[in-house]
Amino acid sequence: MKKIGMISFLASGLSLACLFVLRLFFQGWVPYLWVPLGLFVIFLGLGLWAFKGLYKEFFTLKTTKQGLSMGTVILLVIIALVAINFLGARKSKTFDYSAAQLNTLSDQSRQLVKNLKEDLNVLFFYKDGTEGLAQTRRSFQELIKKYQDESSKIKLRFVEVNQNPKLAEDYGVNKGSGVVFIDYQGRRGKIERIDEQELTGALVKVLREKDKKVYYLVGHGEGSLDEAKEANGMNFFKQLLEGNRYLVLPINLTKSPEVPSDADILAIVGPSQEILDSEMKAIERFLSRGGNLFVTLRPSGRSGFESLLKRVGVVLHKDVVVQVMDTQMGRAINPQVTPVSEFSKTNPITKPFESNQFVVMRLPGSLTPTQPLPTGTTFDVMIRTDKNTMSFPDTSFKGASKEGPFAIGALVKGNFGPASSEDKAATPFEMVVFADSDFLSNQLLYKNLNRDLVLNSIAYLGKEQEVISITPKEIGVTQMTMTETNFYLFIFGFIIPLPILLMATSGVLWYRRRYA
Repeated sequence: MKKIGMISFLASGLSLACLFVLRLFFQGWVPYLWVPLGLFVIFLGLGLWAFKGLYKEFFTLKTTKQGLSMGTVILLVIIALVAINFLGARKSKTFDYSAAQLNTLSDQSRQLVKNLKEDLNVLFFYKDGTEGLAQTRRSFQELIKKYQDESSKIKLRFVEVNQNPKLAEDYGVNKGSGVVFIDYQGRRGKIERIDEQELTGALVKVLREKDKKVYYLVGHGEGSLDEAKEANGMNFFKQLLEGNRYLVLPINLTKSPEVPSDADILAIVGPSQEILDSEMKAIERFLSRGGNLFVTLRPSGRSGFESLLKRVGVVLHKDVVVQVMDTQMGRAINPQVTPVSEFSKTNPITKPFESNQFVVMRLPGSLTPTQPLPTGTTFDVMIRTDKNTMSFPDTSFKGASKEGPFAIGALVKGNFGPASSEDKAATPFEMVVFADSDFLSNQLLYKNLNRDLVLNSIAYLGKEQEVISITPKEIGVTQMTMTETNFYLFIFGFIIPLPILLMATSGVLWYRRRYA
């Protein structure tokens, strides 16, 4: 019987080998392969039957039973470890013990994630070999993990651009340093900076079922939103808004006597020519309806918009504000750009900004509230220069000067009042006004905090305050101040006695065990 069993095992091995060889030869499964498979099963069964007496004797041995018991325990432990790791990977939970809660999402982000009805696809595009890619990828993984802890509907996918050129082209990706898109129900959002505020802002926009409309005034020498090549063009500003799912549309009030009723925001960007009375009336009616206005003005411009500003409590000064620097030759001015570094910590637009950051302006003017302010109107300064600034009457930087600081941007709220007797009662308006337009230019838009200031202003006027209300979390520093007495007490009461105590305990234990 043993000889028959050995021959059967050999035949079963040969049948199995024939099965694999024929499978590779035919490059797939064909009906003929059932023959070697059947022979393998038959010969294997015959071989096992031939040695049935040996198996019975083997399993009755005491050592076999003990080995099987130990093997069963080991198997159960392995199964338990696999189950624990599987559940840990699928149902992970993060506990944040940091003082500033650095590893915890804000309430706004958590609420948005929990309201997801379908899968949110997050695509991280990259190119192998790109400098700094590993750090960027690791930082993004740590960020997205916080969102995934709140919802299983967030799906992350890493896409190598060269391996998936069609997908990269579909998303308009032409670089590989870590470009991220989120996709929800066919609506896409691009993430340009890896932090919670940026990701949550993009999430708000893809969850928005209807795009906000931003109309911008044309016909008065405003900055061109279609000029992409010139440094003073403002096409980057338009692309920035469109990339954040705003519809940016031109409006000429000489041809269309009213601001459209579906306008969420009316933008007036640096007009240099006179705005006609009929156009001004249309803007006034827009404000009386509770419209939201985004205004940037050049100090040297002659738009005539200053009269409307005074009616809402704002005075635009035509002076030129410059930065003053201390050099080896004495005090000097910077005629190129003017950093603006003082931000309001109570204004919702500038609240997230840190004190060590700044906005880059180009020779802005200054703003002050009228005295007194119109009834029911509030004038909230958002950004101002520091004390190391001066203002001059013009760009010759001669004549009477004034010392800073100067208010450069403000948020104004109030009731404009009916523009005519036919209009209904006024609805409160909101206006963001800056005494500079060049910070929106192609050359300066992505400098320092310019982009963030613009997006926060538009988001606020578009009634999307949850986008900008997430304040960056700063790592707190715990300081311990010790007096000289406390220091000596720490040294002689803890640092020196502890090692001596441990060594003495070890010696006693060694001695007792040695002579026990």
